[in-house]
Amino acid sequence: MSLLSQWRKWDPENFPYALDMDADVLTSPSWKPWVAKYRGWRKATGDPDFCKSGDKRLHLGLIPVPFMGDMRKASVYILMLNPGLGPGDYFECRVPSLRQALLANLRQEHMTGVTPFVYLDPQFAWHGGFAYWHQKLKRVIEELAESRCMSLADARATLGSKLAVVQLVPYHSTVSNPKALKQLSSVRLAQDFVRQTVAKRVRARDAIVIVTRQVKTWDQCLPDDLGEEHGVIRYTPSESRGASLGPKSRGGRAILRKLGVSTDSCCKFNMKTRLLVPTSD
Repeated sequence: MSLLSQWRKWDPENFPYALDMDADVLTSPSWKPWVAKYRGWRKATGDPDFCKSGDKRLHLGLIPVPFMGDMRKASVYILMLNPGLGPGDYFECRVPSLRQALLANLRQEHMTGVTPFVYLDPQFAWHGGFAYWHQKLKRVIEELAESRCMSLADARATLGSKLAVVQLVPYHSTVSNPKALKQLSSVRLAQDFVRQTVAKRVRARDAIVIVTRQVKTWDQCLPDDLGEEHGVIRYTPSESRGASLGPKSRGGRAILRKLGVSTDSCCKFNMKTRLLVPTSD
């Protein structure tokens, strides 16, 4: 039983969208106030409480995102808490291409013409996932483009092929729910993957890990002897609040170094070089 094998065999025809191992918990009476089961865009937006702030429910009408990217070949792993929730997320139900890409990600069968890190693919730029990740990584993408004299499109695709994210909780929500961390089997699967696969790749110098959220929880999966000099960047509480991945952050600098970009002057973006990037992007 592993993170990838369990999600590969998950059946998206079963509703609500929950991993089999989590289903008994999430469908129990005690969890009823903590889950949302909107089936489709109209149901979600038609709810009087749509977009209510502080919504702690796990939204089981959206395809789960326990991870994203090429999980076996990525060289940069970012450890997070849970996929967020925005007003446009339920529109995925009306966009077959995004739905197909998200399901392919779960099966780790990356589609031709789609970046392995789906939320860095411009064809999905309307989605909140793209807005979130592109905002966090756009300066790293620009630094990579400048360093390699490539377009922003090529730099974005390059990063998207090297980047992977692992979420502790795989279900969309606006804020974290402590019950989920304690009761869901999917959380244990994510931790085991980091413990058994990611840590091994870091020790072999094949990858780095940036722990941005729930550092204490993730730290249980990472050997104590793996420090920043080995490629494990653990954010402090102050860093974790913003979880910045810009070139000035420890995480952003680590990403650039792993991609072979010098970080000595990464904060000095050369606008003349920037003008060489094709405007068609």
